[in-house]
Amino acid sequence: MVVVEFSYKEMKGLIDVPREKMVEALSEMGAPSEYEEETDKILAELTPNRPDWYSMEGLARALRAYLKNEQPQYKAKKSDYKVIVDPSVGKVRPYTVCAVVKGLKLNDQRVRDAVLLQEKLLATLGRRVKRFGLGLYPLKAINFPVKYTTMKPKEIRYVPLGHEEEMDAVEILEKHKKGEEYGHLIKDFGRYPVFVDGKGKIMALIPIVNSAETGKIDESTEDIFIEVSGTSLDACQAALNILVCTFVDMGGAAYEVLMKYEDKSFPAPDLSEQKVKLDVKKMNVLLGVELKENEVEKLLMKMGYRYEKGVVLVPPYRADVMSYVDVVEDIAIAYGYNNFEPTTPDFFSSGEVVRQYDEIDNVMRGLGFVETTTFILTNKEKLEGVGCKGGVVGIANPHSYEYTTVRPTLLADMIDVFAINKMRGLPQKFYEIGTVHEKETKKKIIFGVMDKEVVFSDFRGELQTVASELGVDFVLMKKEIPIFENEMSCVVVSGKHELGVFGKVKKGVLDSFGINFDVYLCELDIE
Repeated sequence: MVVVEFSYKEMKGLIDVPREKMVEALSEMGAPSEYEEETDKILAELTPNRPDWYSMEGLARALRAYLKNEQPQYKAKKSDYKVIVDPSVGKVRPYTVCAVVKGLKLNDQRVRDAVLLQEKLLATLGRRVKRFGLGLYPLKAINFPVKYTTMKPKEIRYVPLGHEEEMDAVEILEKHKKGEEYGHLIKDFGRYPVFVDGKGKIMALIPIVNSAETGKIDESTEDIFIEVSGTSLDACQAALNILVCTFVDMGGAAYEVLMKYEDKSFPAPDLSEQKVKLDVKKMNVLLGVELKENEVEKLLMKMGYRYEKGVVLVPPYRADVMSYVDVVEDIAIAYGYNNFEPTTPDFFSSGEVVRQYDEIDNVMRGLGFVETTTFILTNKEKLEGVGCKGGVVGIANPHSYEYTTVRPTLLADMIDVFAINKMRGLPQKFYEIGTVHEKETKKKIIFGVMDKEVVFSDFRGELQTVASELGVDFVLMKKEIPIFENEMSCVVVSGKHELGVFGKVKKGVLDSFGINFDVYLCELDIE
């Protein structure tokens, strides 16, 4: 879950409704919310599939649709702005889409909102910059045409944001905070991706940090240039649409930028509405209701859609809608889950035991670990982030970039759990018993601890207790494992068999997941 907090007073300036009604509406829409009287703030828990809600403007837009049936339409005006994409970026981060927004009236709150929206988009939809990075630039500081290209690290020299002295790309990766955090994404390439303006000024080292000269917006900025660059064109376009629509909601006007690739050219952003066919009869069967078409149209309007003769028009900021099932889910939300009448199924099927690990569960809970459950499907990028390369089973026709392979380990998913919950207080202790597929399908258990500081001997004590309760004798043998720090990287051995791995997660791995604390993990075979 992503937690967004905002001042009720500031939100009231965007949609004037009573506080209680605002909290109630957000909760009904799928964003459980509560009000803190001491700070006059509303805290909303958002699911990662609604990145368009990560700003006050996005939530206000959703509230206006839900409470007042407002569906704004977004269009980008024609312009002469051009970005030339050099073929050399194809080996590093091959895609970029850009836009211009003019006529903004920014204040301190809106600048902070823009920065927070950037961070949340990068952490979720951008998979912590692996899928894309993004930058905002004052338009007046840039000369067109802009070029997205690559340069040798020592040739890239500029003053990065947050520093006062000029640095080259090697120094930026070594000394700049963002370079330390994201440098692993490009450091192994001979040439690094950069944005260069029409006069040869370097605007940014991608996806690390903007130039202090051309890449800093503040309250005086009226016109901005937006770039989103990464490894997935669809993800870049989705993020760009969310940003553009948010700035338009702030009062700006969007302008197209011609994206000129070697083999194609197209204008960005694409703010056209996606069309999804909806069979009302089929929808009624899925939901177990009997809604008429005009009733469905009203429910769709509450969720920000438009409807025309069996076709749902999906707004450009909805990155989560992939099929009509997503639309049906929104209809159910607008209808109200509490309004569905529970019924007893008219069929019977005998149950089977799904799990037989009560003893392990009792041990883990007794040690204070909280159980979590993640999907068996994952993606190569996430696995590569924990040093797992090659030999995985892929999905022939994946419907999502998030789920393209069958996981061979629980390590990546557990780190992801810690990353999602890192703002929930420390220490944190999680475990999972899950299915993986290496050479065969098997069950494994993983448990981990995250804290400001975790001592090796303390975590080894957790393993000792688990093993003792399960009647297993073991020894730890030092072995280099990509995800763990070399001095604290071990395999768990019982007799002549390796049961699993044990160690302290490398700082570089944790940085890629946005974690600034110690994390120890242990993964064991239980079959």
